[in-house]
Amino acid sequence: MSASEEELIGHSYTRARKHPLVIGKLPGAGRLPGGPYTITQVMTMVCSFGLLVMTRDLWAHFGAMNFLLMALIPWGLAWVLRYARLDGRDPARAMRSLFIYSSTPAQGRLAGKPQRVARPRLATATCTVRVRSAERPAPAAAAAKSPPAAARKARPAPAPTAAAAGRAEPKTGLQALLASLEEQ
Repeated sequence: MSASEEELIGHSYTRARKHPLVIGKLPGAGRLPGGPYTITQVMTMVCSFGLLVMTRDLWAHFGAMNFLLMALIPWGLAWVLRYARLDGRDPARAMRSLFIYSSTPAQGRLAGKPQRVARPRLATATCTVRVRSAERPAPAAAAAKSPPAAARKARPAPAPTAAAAGRAEPKTGLQALLASLEEQ
């Protein structure tokens, strides 16, 4: 088999990465009953057991059944969480995503900091227009430095402009471009 005929084999590990982190064995190599448990299930069991212990005065009126309830309620909640899915995720991750979404600034983040939009404000500007008249004489210093008329080189006459042809002189680059297209 040549290099061009070599069989290509592709592997996808995406499904394996989606498995949640679980706790399935005790440190002494024994299995947990009903396990393996996800981190969400373990935290649910611990928190619900702690809540039952703290509120024992409110509900513990069943004698020996109290101990059975303190074991079955946390385990039952963890069992329910094993099969509960919100948007394909366990409820703790979905609640975390919801919390992050609700606490995100409305304008988003830029470099890890909340993005702030500047308040609109009135922009003020000043424009000064100075009109030069064509009759204004040249300054005396400029006239003194200029060479005599005989020493000046003869310049060719300028080409006829649009004003000489009866059209207005273009004021912007776009007007000049349009005028050149009209001439063609």
